[in-house]
Amino acid sequence: MYRYEQHCPVARAAEVVTEPWTLLILRELLYGGERRADIARGLPKISNSLLGARLRTLEANGLVTHEAGAKGEKRYRLTQAGEELRPVVEELGRWGQRWLNRPRLADLDPELLVFDICREIDRARLPEDPLTVDVDFADAPPPRRWSLILSTDEVAVREGAPKSPASVQLNCTLGALANVWLGNQSWLEAVRDHAIVLSGESAAVRSLIDCLGASRYAGAGER
Repeated sequence: MYRYEQHCPVARAAEVVTEPWTLLILRELLYGGERRADIARGLPKISNSLLGARLRTLEANGLVTHEAGAKGEKRYRLTQAGEELRPVVEELGRWGQRWLNRPRLADLDPELLVFDICREIDRARLPEDPLTVDVDFADAPPPRRWSLILSTDEVAVREGAPKSPASVQLNCTLGALANVWLGNQSWLEAVRDHAIVLSGESAAVRSLIDCLGASRYAGAGER
């Protein structure tokens, strides 16, 4: 951990939370990740050893604690000190949405995008009967197809096409779906402009648009 060797609380806090990946690990914990596998899914490019090192640093500084699960697997939770960083992390996200340029194509990961969308879904808006979505990204490297299984009992993302016929077929580019998710374009605008093509029964398509919504940072506003 880099030491600034200053008495200033900003400097001392930065020593703990501004190391590479640490803020994103906190983001995953704030979003409800508990197991290392849950945390790692939101951080596809972090190594297992680095994730372990960062978690140990957060524990040593009193931001994170862990307990053994039913099968002995560690489950990580934020302490009060860690939870109090929620407004800091969320305000940083709103700042980034408002002031930084839109993500580059190289910043977009198909699995991470659909995973992020699904974990923000309000389950109260989902139908009791599973809504199965076949997502096909025209410009993504393999695997370019992902299945979303959405119901009040389950929200799941799986690699590949659905095993049974999909309720809705969603065809788009990574950029088109990211634009809608980040609030740069509405679902209706994207469908009207054919940036996103939705196929299926009209009731299923309407239900999908209603439940997917947009990122928590979509309303951060423009410069």
